[in-house]
Amino acid sequence: YHAGDTGLFYDMKLIGEIFKPDLMMVPIGGRWNMNPELAAIAVSYVKPKIVIPMHYNTFPPIEQDPEEFKRHVKEKAPDVKVVILKPGESVEI
Repeated sequence: YHAGDTGLFYDMKLIGEIFKPDLMMVPIGGRWNMNPELAAIAVSYVKPKIVIPMHYNTFPPIEQDPEEFKRHVKEKAPDVKVVILKPGESVEI
């Protein structure tokens, strides 16, 4: 599930319940979309196996620490694995 540039919305629970995505990509930039804490709540709604944070640190208004996101996910959705990628990196799922 690619969340795009979005805010937290309660129907994300339906995405998790109906489609049960294995992977979620969620924005954490916080300016025009979710911040790390709200993104972690979204992860707790969707309940993917793996989550990759995105849409952060590309310019000053959306600077975020992905480790903060990881801490929030550990607290709110402890069974979800967080994969933090650097620009140009890839991961095999």
